[in-house]
Amino acid sequence: MQKISSRFGFLIAFAAATAGVIHAQGRSAPDWTTDGADAQRSSWIAVDPWISIDTMPQFTLLWKLKVDNEPRQMNALTAPSSMANLNSFRGFKSLVFVGGSANNVYAIDYDFGTLFWKTHFNYSSGITEYMGSPACPGGMTAGVVRPTSVTPTLQLPFMGFARPPRPAKGEVGEPGKGAAGLTVDVPGRGRGAGAGGRGAPPPVAAAPPPAGRGRGLNAVFAMGADGIVRALNPNNADAVMPPAKFLPPNAQVTGLIHADGFMYAVTSSACGSAPDAVWAMDVERDERPVVMWKSGGAPVSAPAFGPDGTLYVTVGEGTSAYANSVVALAAKTLTVKDWITLPGAAFRSAPVVLIDENAIRIAAAAGDGRLYIVDAGSLGAADHKSPAFVAPASLRTAVEGLSAWRDSGGTRWILASTRDGNGNGAIVAFRFDAKKGSAAIEQAWTSRGLVRPQPAVIVNGVVFALSAGTASSPAVLYALHPATGNEIWTSGNTITSFATAGLSTGTDQLFVVTHDNTVWSFGIPLPN
Repeated sequence: MQKISSRFGFLIAFAAATAGVIHAQGRSAPDWTTDGADAQRSSWIAVDPWISIDTMPQFTLLWKLKVDNEPRQMNALTAPSSMANLNSFRGFKSLVFVGGSANNVYAIDYDFGTLFWKTHFNYSSGITEYMGSPACPGGMTAGVVRPTSVTPTLQLPFMGFARPPRPAKGEVGEPGKGAAGLTVDVPGRGRGAGAGGRGAPPPVAAAPPPAGRGRGLNAVFAMGADGIVRALNPNNADAVMPPAKFLPPNAQVTGLIHADGFMYAVTSSACGSAPDAVWAMDVERDERPVVMWKSGGAPVSAPAFGPDGTLYVTVGEGTSAYANSVVALAAKTLTVKDWITLPGAAFRSAPVVLIDENAIRIAAAAGDGRLYIVDAGSLGAADHKSPAFVAPASLRTAVEGLSAWRDSGGTRWILASTRDGNGNGAIVAFRFDAKKGSAAIEQAWTSRGLVRPQPAVIVNGVVFALSAGTASSPAVLYALHPATGNEIWTSGNTITSFATAGLSTGTDQLFVVTHDNTVWSFGIPLPN
């Protein structure tokens, strides 16, 4: 009898715990909360209940939404962040949050491709609006972000749990924050077109990340061109904290992230007289102190985070002591903890943190295409010059971005988006196995040619590549086979403008933003 009672108690506890997970992540895939999906900048979503190699024949344009933003030079919309389960005053909603160059933020219901709300940031008193130049476009340049755990989200498959799609309601935002100035085209959406009679795929769920320090867990954070951070209520765009001065106005801002109660960002190109630097602000203290680490005039990348909160940045060419380096900075204080200098590396892209078994490593790509992997515990050994692993041959083209994922067999993959001086490039895939010593990094495949390729995004084993295009060559989205790089789907000539940011995702969807102020959603049409 005791055994029966124990088993029953276990089942009750398991059901309760599972219900909590499903309630938190009922749409069954992790949210995309910051540039690169997570604090490690992996661009990897391990589980999705609908997207897979088998369902790619059904992948299609779901909707497109044109918003009333005004481009600044080549700057227009930022890559969306997503929130799959907002318990709103209109019921559960699935939203993406998009920044606009004209200091706008849009919340879009991505189940139905309709505007949920819009807000605009006026310039603060005494700050002059800057109209921009090619080098410093002005306006909002950093994406809208949500709190992100430095610990990787646990992504687990579950059997038999997935909330069905919700019925369409066709609402728009609140008075004064609604759909003025937008057009919408939803080709057969209704979440039912094109299902082809298929059965439901195995549902999955993602365990929620650990709770942060408290305040603003459900806030959406945006950086206006005036250098002020605003925390918005995702329900209605109301402020959930007083605006906080963070950066110099009109700076070129990248890598914005909220982690463990701190905001981090990078400034570059001397825009707005801001130095090449990493910045941190404690948004949970009333005085909101700001600290800064200057790279000494060399360009610095967006930070990637280790699970202990350490920031890893790459520094490009220059004359400073940290030029051509990977640098580890302490969380919150930004003091230098370690570094490795690789003469001539000319780093251009953000690093990716690899968390494998008991090892934490950082992958970084040099300007000549060479791939380096260093150990987090000692980036460059005693002389700060010795990487743990290095690719044996150069790719001969610059690497603009890295992504990383593991397949079902546990193999670690690193994907590099490369391009030459004319913007022509490809996605190059590497397999990484530390047990192979000097042969640990093995080039596996190269994709078809792409124009201004953005960092690849991996969703449930499907590799998505964005050819961002140019003013005369619209963007094209591709799905690639993860083992070979062969094309298994393409958007063809569907997209009619060039992309202004990289890819991001929500459950069952991929999002592309273009210079004509349009958000494009591609995905799997779901049953009614």
